Amino acid sequence: MAGAGLGAAVQVTGAADGPAGDVLDVVELARTLVRTSSPNPPGDERAVAGVVRDALPALGLPAAEVLALDPARPNLLVTLDLGPGGSHLVLSGHLDTKPVGDATWTVDPLGADLDGDRLYGLGSADMKGAIAAMLVAASRLARAPGGRGRLSLLLTADEEDGATYGAHHVASTRPLSADAVVIGEPGGIEEDFDRVHLVSRGIARLRLVARGRQGHSSLSGVPGTRNAGVDAARLVTAVADDLELAVPANDDALEGWAATVNTGMTFRGGVGYGVLPGRVAVDTEVRLLPGMDRGGVTEAFTGLVTRVAGDTGADLAVEYDAAPNDWLPPAAVPAGHAVARAAQEACEAVLGAAPPLSVFPGTTDATWFAAAQGIATLPALGPGLLRRAHGADEWVSVAAVRRAVDLYEHLARAFTARDGEGTS
Repeated sequence: MAGAGLGAAVQVTGAADGPAGDVLDVVELARTLVRTSSPNPPGDERAVAGVVRDALPALGLPAAEVLALDPARPNLLVTLDLGPGGSHLVLSGHLDTKPVGDATWTVDPLGADLDGDRLYGLGSADMKGAIAAMLVAASRLARAPGGRGRLSLLLTADEEDGATYGAHHVASTRPLSADAVVIGEPGGIEEDFDRVHLVSRGIARLRLVARGRQGHSSLSGVPGTRNAGVDAARLVTAVADDLELAVPANDDALEGWAATVNTGMTFRGGVGYGVLPGRVAVDTEVRLLPGMDRGGVTEAFTGLVTRVAGDTGADLAVEYDAAPNDWLPPAAVPAGHAVARAAQEACEAVLGAAPPLSVFPGTTDATWFAAAQGIATLPALGPGLLRRAHGADEWVSVAAVRRAVDLYEHLARAFTARDGEGTS
């Protein structure tokens, strides 16, 4: 039910007993969020959104505006007017998680167990720890006098399954009028906060398709009989070994600048023993960099498909997934943009050093904010390591979650106080 478990978080922390006088302890708030299930698919963020909505009064934050294409898939927008002048920053995170799936956990995925510096649980790193940190950081700014500008929190649904009900819907229907967005995805690669990511890689979702004539498998030796599964496998191997994509140069020398192709992810088709399959389709994706276009990717795949079909005689094709999940464009922030500089300055102030600029390996909601509204968006500045997400025994560092509060507070205070926008 919506709001389940929040009261426990309020009772545990009490008033003004957390670090810096926080009215709610960020770790206990994160634990409550983790305990509130929000797997996607199937997708239903009402309960976790209810936890956030119930926490807002205790945090001294205004009520949330609910933006929903479907009542079961709420997005929450909370806006603070900090003072005249300044700029508008949006801190954003997603409320949903991947499902547990077939991963074998050694702890309860919804238990939010603490073990030393580790907070375990589904979504602890991706990204309920960051959401808790954003809420507490906003609470600090709300209680501090003399601010400038505007700070919004945008907490979205459906990030983990295409964003149709989440950021895509919000960006298409609700102008944010923001100067920048910072998303709290787990941005650590080797250590927490070891990169400032300027690029969110996009994704092209395709299927490699092999067709044959379904029939009795005992006749596979008859001349001209084809096995669509074998033909698909040969095409998969060719894509993995031989596909060449045109990748633009990186003018900023960002770490991690590469496009990747993942094929053989799922084989779909066939009946089973005794039956030669008539159609087998193989899920395949390209992680896109800025400057890559659909025409170039399509040409690379169709050229290879044509060659393999000519060599083998197979009936092969490539097709895209259904829109809007067929092509999610990459997003990038210039290295000199004010939000990039503010993020580096905040890291230096809070962590003691400014991390290098980098490319985030994944695709994030930055795609929608940048493409639909032209807002400069940092894709991943949050506690946690990406490799711990989407798998068993996901965990986030408690210390990193607490540092995230300081980081978001410093970043928001500095950015919103600036006049103008962009690279000024």
